[in-house]
Amino acid sequence: MYSIESHVGRLIEVRFWSPVGEGEAIGWRRDHDAMLQSVLGSYIVFVDLSDANVFPPDMVEAYVATMRNEPRLLRAALVLSASPTLSLQMQRILRDAFHPQRRAFREVREAENFLGDIVSLPERARLREVIERREQGGPISAQPVSTGIPQSAGTPPSLRGPVSGRTPTPATVRIPVIPRSPSGGHGDG
Repeated sequence: MYSIESHVGRLIEVRFWSPVGEGEAIGWRRDHDAMLQSVLGSYIVFVDLSDANVFPPDMVEAYVATMRNEPRLLRAALVLSASPTLSLQMQRILRDAFHPQRRAFREVREAENFLGDIVSLPERARLREVIERREQGGPISAQPVSTGIPQSAGTPPSLRGPVSGRTPTPATVRIPVIPRSPSGGHGDG
């Protein structure tokens, strides 16, 4: 299962948790591409894998494919779980999708430091919030993600609504309603 969200500036928050099932690859590619289309300019990614175990082969392939197609990526930090198998899998994925500014970390504070020197103040505050929530054992999302009818029903997952008390399910995605400015809202141009 996964979620992909953006709350502030260029920061994209991704979370994978077990079970990461067979068949999620198509949804992942679609949701990943939709998120990147909603972000104008370059972006930064924080990936929380702390609750994931092992990715099935189709998800590994999809993840590598999306990683190879990220020319606007400034930097990405992946926080690994305690699973040695997942760690090996992620190291291989990072190697196969070569990008010098994408790194895996066992310690969340190292990931924060890696992203810290390129994020804006609002992005840094959000990153701190995400990390604190993670350290308290909660999800990285600020609010629960809404869910739609399962993919098997032939309908796309619903997008994040203003208020929802439901828990995340596979292929949930949160896409901002208002497009960002080309400067990413940072006054750069």
